[in-house]
Amino acid sequence: MKLNWVETLVMNNAVRRRVQRRVEGPGLAALAPYILEGGRTLVVGCGRGVDIEIAFDQFRARSVTAFDLDQRQVARARRRLGQVYGDRLGLEVADAGKMPYADGSFDLVLDFGIIHHVPRWQDAVGEIHRVLRRGGQFLFEEIPKKELDTLVYRIFTRHPRDNRFDPSAFRAECERRGLEIGDRLEHFRILGFRAFRGAAVKL
Repeated sequence: MKLNWVETLVMNNAVRRRVQRRVEGPGLAALAPYILEGGRTLVVGCGRGVDIEIAFDQFRARSVTAFDLDQRQVARARRRLGQVYGDRLGLEVADAGKMPYADGSFDLVLDFGIIHHVPRWQDAVGEIHRVLRRGGQFLFEEIPKKELDTLVYRIFTRHPRDNRFDPSAFRAECERRGLEIGDRLEHFRILGFRAFRGAAVKL
């Protein structure tokens, strides 16, 4: 599901960029079992591309493939970063529930709060498992159902209302698919809102 105009505004500003680079990226890196120098990274829901910069700068990716359901966001990312990273960066419009990538294509998948936008989020988890190589990592931060049910989220944001998840349901689906989280999951607050993040390894 695409972002509405409020969410698009929130995601495309300097404050959000600073939080992603200084809080969210380091928070995920701290949970990662390892940082692979020169890995092949997939960014799920790239927005205007801050996630891509984090993949290169903080996770030291050799190459990054990134996609978004919204072609306007992909265009923003391409304008900002296309010439910076050249052929090390691939950008396209795609759906997290049906990714156009071969099995085992990536060493790392990064999700900065995208999967809760996917109506059949279980399909996205399955696709992440499929495109990761064995031993590859899935690093995620997500918004739980309890937060999405609050008045602020209901009034100002656009999300699927059915089939939402809490951290335990997200963990269960990951592990059912063969993405082992173990003790690498934690709750946190971002700008006052509840969220959770974690790291999984493909068995």
